Amino acid sequence: MSQRVGVVGCGRWGSKHLRALGHLAQEADIECIVACDVHPMALARIRDDRVLLHDDPYTLVEQFNLDSVIVATPNETHYELGTMFLNNEVDVFLEKPIATTFDHASLLVSTSIHQGKTLKSGFLLRFHPCIVDARTQIRLGRIGAIQSIRYSKNVQRQGDDSSHALDTLAIHGIDLAEFLLDGQTPLRISEVVGSRTSCALTLEYPNQVEISIDVGWEAEADVAELEVIGRNGRILVQLQQHEKYEVLKDYSAIQLVQSNHTPLEAVLLDFLRPDSVSIATSTGSILRTIKCVEQARLQLTAQGRSKTRELKR
Repeated sequence: MSQRVGVVGCGRWGSKHLRALGHLAQEADIECIVACDVHPMALARIRDDRVLLHDDPYTLVEQFNLDSVIVATPNETHYELGTMFLNNEVDVFLEKPIATTFDHASLLVSTSIHQGKTLKSGFLLRFHPCIVDARTQIRLGRIGAIQSIRYSKNVQRQGDDSSHALDTLAIHGIDLAEFLLDGQTPLRISEVVGSRTSCALTLEYPNQVEISIDVGWEAEADVAELEVIGRNGRILVQLQQHEKYEVLKDYSAIQLVQSNHTPLEAVLLDFLRPDSVSIATSTGSILRTIKCVEQARLQLTAQGRSKTRELKR
């Protein structure tokens, strides 16, 4: 069945969604793509004749008879827009975080269940071909039991004034830990330091596994890296590289990977095919991740530097 898809928010990230949808149009049987933004300049930058333009998210679904909507607007608008589109009875893909508080995220999940509509989020690193392959290698025992995971995402560009590095950047590292540890959740936040624009976070998991996350904007150099340290070796993934990664044991081995899609294309294809087998983040996992981020942010706000605190279940 052909699909009609809207993208709300056509800035830096929304424009990437539009390009990805264009690449997937035939494979996902997309009949219509509508770009929606309240800022005329954002719409004026769209140069794809296949994309229809609209300037009012509140009339978007009805006017274009959409089946699904992708929301790539500032974080603080996700809850309101997500709730509205779910109540308009369309499937919704909300860029992470789906909401800036755990309570609002829970309400969004409840609304999606009540309306019987799909709610997914932009945890695209689960679809990174190197990470997918590395997860398989880990399960096969290639590096032994996981002892620690290190996630770094630092970029030179400035961040959005309304966004927090924990909500926008660190959240990927927390989700990857749950993905690689087969659904395990953190026992405690042992340390969190930093500010809105950059922060470092350490989480402790069962079996004394430690997760270190270092993220920020306005960095001296761009760094996007995942390192998984096992009992018998380690895996190193440069996240900008989709075709290969390193497995380091007694020697360094390059593991080659093949994929037909970028991580963004893959996560959108998963969203547009809700009946397919999925490795996407479940709503339960999304809520756990947002709860962890919320507690880390509260610790930064209240203390500047955290003391160890048990995570409430």
